[in-house]
Amino acid sequence: MKKYQWEQDQIKHMKEYIARFGHGSAKLARQAQSKEKTLAKMVREGLTEKVVKEIEGDFKFPNPERLPPPVLMFQDLAFGYPNSPLLYEGVELGLDMDSRVALVGANGSGKTTLLNLITGDLTPVKGNIRPHSKLRVARFTQHFVDVLDLTKSPLEYFRSLFPNKGVDEVRSYLGRYGITGEVQTQIMGQLSDGQKSRVVFAYIASQNAHMLLLDEPTNHLDMESIDALARAINVFEGGLLLVSHDMRLISQVAKEIWLVEDKKIRVYDGEISDFKMRVRKQLKLDS
Repeated sequence: MKKYQWEQDQIKHMKEYIARFGHGSAKLARQAQSKEKTLAKMVREGLTEKVVKEIEGDFKFPNPERLPPPVLMFQDLAFGYPNSPLLYEGVELGLDMDSRVALVGANGSGKTTLLNLITGDLTPVKGNIRPHSKLRVARFTQHFVDVLDLTKSPLEYFRSLFPNKGVDEVRSYLGRYGITGEVQTQIMGQLSDGQKSRVVFAYIASQNAHMLLLDEPTNHLDMESIDALARAINVFEGGLLLVSHDMRLISQVAKEIWLVEDKKIRVYDGEISDFKMRVRKQLKLDS
């Protein structure tokens, strides 16, 4: 017992040393790196748990109050655009606050259309979409800049959203999404697409939604930002319906895949890893 406690004390000491001196002087940094290697070996051998670093600028979606299932139901749903064949029919599926669904299919199969049906921007030609009476939905679209006033800075824009919050409080909020320094006061029309994406995610988070509808959210994000988005989704206690071709994000967050094909939307019968291999094979054949 004494030996175990001594080992735990040593592990704790190493973690504290790494955290304190990992970015200090050259000598201290080298010593911290040496301890980090030792700690990594102990992690591999199962002697201690992996250190999870809190990353500055991570996304965060606040957790809403719980709603009893079903939160959103599709009942005999069918849709097609005027003078065109049906995209799908007979859809009988449901979402709740534990759902982590990736909606996949060929371009033009109706993935974004389903999101438009959920938000009421389109009306089914048959059947119903039944949301919980208190359901709040937040959506990221491929035309994400449409929700922003590009003549304002992020700071001005969010102060208009939160008129009762002070400047420092709004600055702190934006900082959580990697919108820091001069970017906060720069006109949004002059920001990069990646920076605008982060502003939109900060806006989505402000809605405290029960369900996130994300349509190709990674198009303008780098890999670190994609991983940050995945971490935020994984700790979020609401539901997710994701439209994406990004297997990096899908493999990190999806628990279920819905396939849109042959005028149907059906649950994929298999593991996410199996689907990933299927996509790779299709791409190889297509090439």
